[in-house]
Amino acid sequence: MLFEVKTHFLMWTVQVERYIRSEVVDLQPHEYCIGAVFVIAIGFVLLSGRR
Repeated sequence: MLFEVKTHFLMWTVQVERYIRSEVVDLQPHEYCIGAVFVIAIGFVLLSGRR
């Protein structure tokens, strides 16, 4: 059972990696900046809730 869970998890991560590579490679520089702003903003909101 543990082996099956590990196998399914590895298959899922490979599929996610392929999807990310196919989407991220085609981005323009301003799209990278927009993504970075969203990541920073979400991280700031999540971390500021711990005060």
